[in-house]
Amino acid sequence: MNFRFAFCPIILLLSVSLSFAQNVNVVIHGAASIAKTDDNFVCVTLDWWPAEKCDYNQCPWGKAGILNLDLRYGALINAIKAINPLRIKVGGSLQDNVVYKVGEVSSCPNFMKREDGLFGFSQGCLSMERWDQLNRFFNHTG
Repeated sequence: MNFRFAFCPIILLLSVSLSFAQNVNVVIHGAASIAKTDDNFVCVTLDWWPAEKCDYNQCPWGKAGILNLDLRYGALINAIKAINPLRIKVGGSLQDNVVYKVGEVSSCPNFMKREDGLFGFSQGCLSMERWDQLNRFFNHTG
């Protein structure tokens, strides 16, 4: 008996919630553009991968991740200046695990290998000092 009384309200709730479902038609007018990308558009991503990122016994990232990239390396600076216009995206696979050390954030951990973490890594941190270095780098390279 108790089961019947508990079961009835659940069925009633499901019936009511399904009755509020609506069909929605979406129409896209492809003739009106809101932005245009020119033929020379080039975009690169600076990714978060730490040097310890390895696949198939290969560890190609080395010091190429956002947190350990040498922003004073002349060849890198010259290459970025030569590819103009260039858009640089800061992000990548571990973006959802990044902690930004701003405000009252006190802990600023490095990415560490962790079996149960996203892509096998723990959270990592971008300090304000590194953020400032990246901004200076972007301004310097245009």
